[in-house]
This record gives sequence, structure tokens and C-alpha cells, in this order.
Amino acid sequence: MQSPKNNLEAFGLTEKEAAVYAAALELGAATADQLANQSGIKRSTTYLQIEQLQEKGLMSTFEQGKKTLFTPESPENLERLLEKQKKDIELKQGFLNKELPILTKLYESAGERPVVRFYQGKEGIETIRQEMLDLKIKETYVYFAADEMEELFSDEERDSYTEKRIKLGIKTKIIYTRNKGAFSDKPSENSERKYLSSAKGGLGSDIVVYDNKTVFFSMSGTVFGIVIESERVKKSILTIFNELWVRL
Repeated sequence: MQSPKNNLEAFGLTEKEAAVYAAALELGAATADQLANQSGIKRSTTYLQIEQLQEKGLMSTFEQGKKTLFTPESPENLERLLEKQKKDIELKQGFLNKELPILTKLYESAGERPVVRFYQGKEGIETIRQEMLDLKIKETYVYFAADEMEELFSDEERDSYTEKRIKLGIKTKIIYTRNKGAFSDKPSENSERKYLSSAKGGLGSDIVVYDNKTVFFSMSGTVFGIVIESERVKKSILTIFNELWVRL
């Protein structure tokens, strides 16, 4: 017969309490040694579990000759435990409802808490690029090295992403580098772009700014992406972008 130990844990018993109570149900009246052997719990620890089970009304004790025996109480007492847990949860819920506005104000008063996420490989970068299509503010600001982008993503992949961006109405400003010089064709819909000559300094990684996020991409060598959720970082990078945009 399968031991009910795992099921008993669902009623709020600890793992060791459940093991000792399950052993008691199987043995009936038993000594601490017998319960320890049956449950696989150390004898000294078994005594502690018995005390806790007695407090919960799930075990009792009696003397038989010179022996102290422990016997399980009816499992129906588990229903009483559940009722107690329900009342405890209701009390905690009431406390949370009362205190949550105060706790939220304390959290917000502490200021910004930047979040940094790291993604590895091309699949990781694709995950970030997909996130960049789900924007609160339909604007992105991009520094990118065209050669690295073209090496990592095929024409079809790049065109597919651009089509999705246009369909979603996302506007983008782009500052880019390219070994062959500036692109001769017109930028895609809702796009503005400016060429940064390698004589003025190349780009070692791509940077994208959107919403409250700044993303750094490395698309050659070790491929990875880092997303920084921080209004301050975003503001700083965007200030540099706008200053460079005016000068190009």
C-alpha cells in the first residue's frame, strides 16, 4: 500500500510530521522507536514531531506497563486543520489589504530599481528583438553596425522584422556604420537614418533605446544581448544619441 505521506503534506504538515503521522496510521499504537523505524526519521527527531502532532490534535499518548505508546488520532481532524489555515489566510489577506498601500508607497519612495537581463546567442537576440516590437511608446533609437547585422541575420530575417515594425507603426531613428559606406536606397517607412563614417569612429556593438530600456547587442564573436531597464540609463544614452544625430 502506498504511503500517504506526500498527500498529508498538502494539509499543512511538514515533511517529517507527515512521515511520522503516516507511520502512526500504519502501525496504530507504537513506541517512539517503532515510529522512527517506520518513518525513517531519527529517534530524537521523532519525539519532536510527535509533540508537534499532539499540538495539532493528530496524536495522543498513553502508558502500557513500563512503555510509553503513541497512537494516531482520526484523520478527520485534518479538516479542522484546514479550517484553521483558511482563517489564518483570511486574517493575513485582511492585513495585506490594509497595509499594501503603505508598503507600496515605501517601495516607490525608494526610487528606481534597475533590472539587467542577459541573453546569449542568436536566439537570445531574437528574443530581445521580438520584445522590441511590443512597445508602450512606438519609438526606438538605434545605433547599429550594418556589417555585423548582415552577417548574423539573413536578408529575409531582416526584411521580416522591418515589415512587422512598419505594421505596428513603430518609428525609428538609426545611426549606423557600414564598411561599404552609406546605403544608397531610401530608409523604410517610419524610419530615419544617418550614416556614421568609420573615420569618426566605428560601433563595436549595437545599442537600442526604447520605453525605459537600453539594449546592448554584440553580433560578432561571442553573440549576446544585455537589456537594462532603467530610466536614467535610457535618458543618458538618448541624450548622446540626439547630440550625435544633430551633428551628422
